Amino acid sequence: MNYERFEGPDGLEIRVPIDEGYRTCAECGGDCDPEPTALDGLGVRIAFVCPEHGVHSMVDPFEDKR
Repeated sequence: MNYERFEGPDGLEIRVPIDEGYRTCAECGGDCDPEPTALDGLGVRIAFVCPEHGVHSMVDPFEDKR
């Protein structure tokens, strides 16, 4: 997967997939709202949630740092 890279806080690199399909609900085709989440032992992830159909996908912007 190809990523767009941004400089984040404290010099950390944030990566976001270039293909924005991760934001699109598979059921209705709508744009999902990002919601930051932290899961015990898994670090920070961003969940993309369709208001009508729930969580569509999760992105880990720090995946390569683990």
